[in-house]
Amino acid sequence: MKVMMVAGEASGDVYGARLAEKLKVLRPDVDLLGLGGTLMQAAGVRLLFNPTGLSAVGLAEAVRSAAALRGVLAGVKRALGSEKPSCLVLIDFPEFNMRLAGAAANLGIKSVYLFAPTAWAWRRGRARRVARTVTKVASVFSLEAEVYREAGADVEFIGHPLLDLVSPAAAADRRAARAELGFGGPDLETVVGLLPGSRAQEIRLLLPPMLDGAARIAKARPGVGFVLPLAETVPEDAVREPVAASGLQVRLVRGQAHRCMAAADALVVASGTATLEATIVGTPMVVVYRVSRSTWALGKLLVKIPYISWPNILAGKRIVPELLQDEASGEAIARETLRLLDDPACAGVMIEELARARAALGSPGALERAARLVIEVADA
Repeated sequence: MKVMMVAGEASGDVYGARLAEKLKVLRPDVDLLGLGGTLMQAAGVRLLFNPTGLSAVGLAEAVRSAAALRGVLAGVKRALGSEKPSCLVLIDFPEFNMRLAGAAANLGIKSVYLFAPTAWAWRRGRARRVARTVTKVASVFSLEAEVYREAGADVEFIGHPLLDLVSPAAAADRRAARAELGFGGPDLETVVGLLPGSRAQEIRLLLPPMLDGAARIAKARPGVGFVLPLAETVPEDAVREPVAASGLQVRLVRGQAHRCMAAADALVVASGTATLEATIVGTPMVVVYRVSRSTWALGKLLVKIPYISWPNILAGKRIVPELLQDEASGEAIARETLRLLDDPACAGVMIEELARARAALGSPGALERAARLVIEVADA
């Protein structure tokens, strides 16, 4: 059995690697190839191209990235015809993978979409397009499953794979997490996690106000420590230089984002998958978000939900602060973070709300369910 897997971002590379491992356990003779990053390659996926450094946030940014990916898409379409996989697994990466799904359908190649386009939030027409071209949607959110069923797609709710990767018990022993990361000493009472994202433009737009906010927090609370986990796609120089210029003592950690979250008393997090990870870990957070002004203007016209961060979306109400665009200033970041650090009751309420939001993600075992679904579709 041959399976082509296509992931275009750092988070997709993580899920793709774990899914590849599950497929190899269930079907040891499976031949895996496709697009992804270093983690998928290490898991045994024969990479045709690594696009994880080209992904972008927002509409205007995605248009620019699309130009670089156009040739890659043409090459992958040719590979579909020559390799003739039993199943194509599409992981997020919507603008690219929706086009690829159409090409696969034209060739009679069956497909499974994991992390299908967020049609429930905006552009619901994408759900109908996916329904026409994709054999099976492996849905990770119950609200997503409902929208795709209404659009006519064959959907199976598998729950969220993050429950396989992140344990709610991760924050149970904060001291142990800090020791693992090299934090210590009697003077260190407070740790704040800074998570500016996994893409170059997120680092450029969000790291400066985060560092400004961190400086204000350090002034208000002497002895506070900061930790910044680096995604695999982020060059260390892109972060080390602005951190050094800030004069702050920020511990840079390659990977281990979940342990960094567990070690922290509060987090400042770029809107995206990291907010979902923090929800599972259960660490109080402040969410920040910045994109180009053109992307923001378009998004306000198109997006039909009142929140942008996962904990608020899952809860259906505002349980964590969202600092968007110009609101994402160092002053506001410091104010909201200090509110969590200075008011244990406020932080405690948020922790309880995060636990309730986490329950909406289903149960662990999603990746194995996804792997069995892929095999079922491939063998059909």
